[in-house]
Amino acid sequence: MSETDCELFLRDMALCLSTYQGTGPAMVWPERAHAILPMLLDTFGGTADAAWRPAPPGAGANRLATGLGDVIGRTVEAFERRLLAGSAISVDHTGADVLLFPVRGGVRCRIDCRDHAPHAEGGLELRLRAGEIVYAPAGHGCTLSGANAPCLLLLLVLRATP
Repeated sequence: MSETDCELFLRDMALCLSTYQGTGPAMVWPERAHAILPMLLDTFGGTADAAWRPAPPGAGANRLATGLGDVIGRTVEAFERRLLAGSAISVDHTGADVLLFPVRGGVRCRIDCRDHAPHAEGGLELRLRAGEIVYAPAGHGCTLSGANAPCLLLLLVLRATP
């Protein structure tokens, strides 16, 4: 992976955040995802995870989170999880903005607004493939399902700046 690949990938995530942050869900198709995904696979292993687990220090997911945090001026934490085919999980980081994407595989993602804002009635449902990112602002919940094979997921949680 070159420095340019990472810079372009982070630029696209930062652009999405600067445009949509706090207003509603958004999709990101970051440039150079094909070059970034292999570095994010370095810590996944084992079978299904029972919960989101923090990415280990020094892992590609943490390097990506740190890089994004530097670009947007916020603390970003990386969490990983494996979703087995036929199962479903909820993403309950509703107090923080999140970026969520498959590192390997594909998954159906349903985003619901938990604060019942009028613009969010009915929610949003989409299919995410590896490298496609969905942004969900605080107050929105996500349900992931519909994986046809084990799916490796990355969750970037944007913490508020003090």
